[in-house]
Amino acid sequence: MPRQVFSKDELLRLAEGADECRVVRREDKVKIKVRRSRYLYTYTASSSEADEILNRIKVEKVEL
Repeated sequence: MPRQVFSKDELLRLAEGADECRVVRREDKVKIKVRRSRYLYTYTASSSEADEILNRIKVEKVEL
């Protein structure tokens, strides 16, 4: 069962040790999903706020 995060700072802290980070963009909101070893954490934000958060998260590209 996923857990919802309500604080931007907590999401950034969780993203540091995350295995995977997914972004789901809808019409008016963006969901950022952070997968840790035990739980999947979700954060809902506006499009502009999500872009700011994603710029702060270090993303490592994985080539398939």
